[in-house]
Amino acid sequence: MRRILVAVDETEASRDAARMAVEYAERLGARLTFVHVLPPDSSLEVPEFAAFERACEARAAQLLEEACQLTGIPRPQVDTQVRHGDPVEVLCTAARAEDVDLVMTGTRERGALARALLGSVAMRLVSQCPKPVLVVPHRNAPAASHAPEEAPARVEPAVS
Repeated sequence: MRRILVAVDETEASRDAARMAVEYAERLGARLTFVHVLPPDSSLEVPEFAAFERACEARAAQLLEEACQLTGIPRPQVDTQVRHGDPVEVLCTAARAEDVDLVMTGTRERGALARALLGSVAMRLVSQCPKPVLVVPHRNAPAASHAPEEAPARVEPAVS
Protein backbone atom coordinates (compact mmCIF):
# COMPACT_ATOMS: atom_id res chain seq x y z
CA MET A 1 0.00 0.00 0.00
CA ARG A 2 1.55 3.25 -1.16
CA ARG A 3 -1.08 5.98 -0.79
CA ILE A 4 -4.06 6.59 1.49
CA LEU A 5 -6.57 9.37 0.85
CA VAL A 6 -8.49 10.61 3.91
CA ALA A 7 -11.64 12.74 3.79
CA VAL A 8 -11.35 15.51 6.40
CA ASP A 9 -14.16 17.64 7.78
CA GLU A 10 -15.08 19.21 11.11
CA THR A 11 -16.49 16.06 12.73
CA GLU A 12 -14.96 13.91 15.42
CA ALA A 13 -15.62 10.96 13.09
CA SER A 14 -13.25 12.55 10.59
CA ARG A 15 -10.59 12.83 13.28
CA ASP A 16 -11.11 9.15 14.11
CA ALA A 17 -10.52 8.29 10.44
CA ALA A 18 -7.40 10.47 10.35
CA ARG A 19 -6.01 8.77 13.46
CA MET A 20 -6.60 5.33 11.98
CA ALA A 21 -5.08 6.43 8.66
CA VAL A 22 -1.93 7.46 10.51
CA GLU A 23 -1.70 4.00 12.09
CA TYR A 24 -2.07 2.37 8.67
CA ALA A 25 0.41 4.72 7.04
CA GLU A 26 3.04 4.16 9.71
CA ARG A 27 2.72 0.38 9.65
CA LEU A 28 2.53 0.07 5.87
CA GLY A 29 4.87 2.88 4.84
CA ALA A 30 2.08 4.64 2.93
CA ARG A 31 1.84 8.34 2.13
CA LEU A 32 -1.22 10.25 3.37
CA THR A 33 -3.33 12.73 1.45
CA PHE A 34 -5.94 14.68 3.40
CA VAL A 35 -8.78 16.17 1.34
CA HIS A 36 -11.41 18.65 2.49
CA VAL A 37 -14.32 19.32 0.15
CA LEU A 38 -16.12 22.66 0.03
CA PRO A 39 -19.33 23.43 -1.86
CA PRO A 40 -18.89 24.22 -5.56
CA ASP A 41 -17.25 27.54 -6.40
CA SER A 42 -19.75 30.29 -6.95
CA SER A 43 -19.60 32.53 -9.96
CA LEU A 44 -21.39 35.25 -8.00
CA GLU A 45 -19.34 38.39 -7.72
CA VAL A 46 -21.04 39.66 -4.58
CA PRO A 47 -18.38 41.00 -2.21
CA GLU A 48 -20.01 39.45 0.85
CA PHE A 49 -20.18 36.04 -0.80
CA ALA A 50 -16.58 36.27 -1.96
CA ALA A 51 -15.56 37.07 1.63
CA PHE A 52 -17.56 34.07 2.85
CA GLU A 53 -15.84 31.80 0.32
CA ARG A 54 -12.43 33.09 1.43
CA ALA A 55 -13.39 32.36 5.05
CA CYS A 56 -14.43 28.83 4.05
CA GLU A 57 -11.12 28.30 2.25
CA ALA A 58 -9.23 29.55 5.30
CA ARG A 59 -11.20 27.24 7.62
CA ALA A 60 -10.57 24.32 5.27
CA ALA A 61 -6.84 25.03 5.33
CA GLN A 62 -7.00 25.20 9.15
CA LEU A 63 -8.82 21.84 9.32
CA LEU A 64 -6.21 20.23 7.10
CA GLU A 65 -3.40 21.68 9.20
CA GLU A 66 -5.07 20.35 12.37
CA ALA A 67 -5.32 16.93 10.74
CA CYS A 68 -1.62 17.09 9.87
CA GLN A 69 -0.73 18.04 13.45
CA LEU A 70 -2.84 15.14 14.70
CA THR A 71 -0.67 12.75 12.72
CA GLY A 72 2.61 13.72 14.31
CA ILE A 73 4.12 13.01 10.88
CA PRO A 74 6.41 15.74 9.49
CA ARG A 75 4.31 18.11 7.36
CA PRO A 76 6.16 17.50 4.06
CA GLN A 77 5.14 13.82 4.27
CA VAL A 78 1.41 14.59 4.27
CA ASP A 79 -0.32 16.07 1.22
CA THR A 80 -3.34 18.32 1.69
CA GLN A 81 -5.96 19.43 -0.79
CA VAL A 82 -8.97 21.71 -0.66
CA ARG A 83 -11.38 20.91 -3.46
CA HIS A 84 -14.82 22.17 -4.46
CA GLY A 85 -17.88 20.18 -5.47
CA ASP A 86 -20.01 17.26 -4.41
CA PRO A 87 -17.98 15.40 -1.74
CA VAL A 88 -18.49 11.93 -3.26
CA GLU A 89 -17.68 13.02 -6.81
CA VAL A 90 -14.64 14.99 -5.64
CA LEU A 91 -13.29 12.16 -3.49
CA CYS A 92 -13.82 9.58 -6.26
CA THR A 93 -12.04 11.84 -8.75
CA ALA A 94 -9.19 12.48 -6.31
CA ALA A 95 -8.84 8.77 -5.55
CA ARG A 96 -8.53 8.00 -9.25
CA ALA A 97 -6.26 10.96 -10.07
CA GLU A 98 -3.94 10.37 -7.11
CA ASP A 99 -3.91 6.62 -7.77
CA VAL A 100 -4.51 5.89 -4.10
CA ASP A 101 -4.74 2.38 -2.73
CA LEU A 102 -7.32 3.15 -0.06
CA VAL A 103 -9.84 5.89 0.76
CA MET A 104 -10.72 6.44 4.41
CA THR A 105 -13.67 8.38 5.75
CA GLY A 106 -15.40 8.74 9.06
CA THR A 107 -19.09 8.34 9.67
CA ARG A 108 -21.22 9.44 12.54
CA GLU A 109 -24.07 7.35 13.81
CA ARG A 110 -27.47 8.57 12.66
CA GLY A 111 -30.86 7.06 12.92
CA ALA A 112 -32.38 5.17 9.99
CA LEU A 113 -34.75 8.02 9.16
CA ALA A 114 -31.95 10.60 9.00
CA ARG A 115 -29.87 8.28 6.79
CA ALA A 116 -32.86 7.69 4.50
CA LEU A 117 -33.69 11.39 4.19
CA LEU A 118 -30.19 12.85 4.13
CA GLY A 119 -28.22 10.00 2.65
CA SER A 120 -24.68 9.34 3.71
CA VAL A 121 -21.52 10.51 2.06
CA ALA A 122 -19.78 7.39 3.37
CA MET A 123 -22.41 5.05 1.92
CA ARG A 124 -22.36 6.81 -1.44
CA LEU A 125 -18.57 6.77 -1.44
CA VAL A 126 -18.49 3.01 -0.82
CA SER A 127 -20.87 2.41 -3.71
CA GLN A 128 -19.27 4.82 -6.21
CA CYS A 129 -15.55 4.99 -5.48
CA PRO A 130 -13.24 3.15 -7.91
CA LYS A 131 -10.88 2.36 -5.00
CA PRO A 132 -11.42 0.40 -1.77
CA VAL A 133 -13.07 2.47 0.98
CA LEU A 134 -12.62 2.02 4.71
CA VAL A 135 -15.44 3.60 6.73
CA VAL A 136 -14.39 4.40 10.28
CA PRO A 137 -17.34 4.71 12.64
CA HIS A 138 -17.15 7.39 15.31
CA ARG A 139 -16.98 5.98 18.78
CA ASN A 140 -18.03 8.07 21.77
CA ALA A 141 -15.55 6.22 23.98
CA PRO A 142 -11.92 5.63 23.05
CA ALA A 143 -11.64 2.37 21.14
CA ALA A 144 -8.79 -0.06 20.85
CA SER A 145 -6.36 0.52 18.04
CA HIS A 146 -6.95 -1.41 14.81
CA ALA A 147 -3.69 -2.35 13.22
CA PRO A 148 -3.88 -3.23 9.51
CA GLU A 149 -3.53 -6.91 10.29
CA GLU A 150 -6.56 -6.70 12.58
CA ALA A 151 -8.55 -4.14 10.61
CA PRO A 152 -12.33 -4.16 10.89
CA ALA A 153 -14.12 -5.95 8.06
CA ARG A 154 -15.55 -2.75 6.61
CA VAL A 155 -13.14 -2.39 3.71
CA GLU A 156 -15.32 -2.89 0.70
CA PRO A 157 -14.11 -2.95 -2.89
CA ALA A 158 -15.87 -0.52 -5.16
CA VAL A 159 -18.40 -1.97 -7.55
CA SER A 160 -18.13 -0.48 -11.01
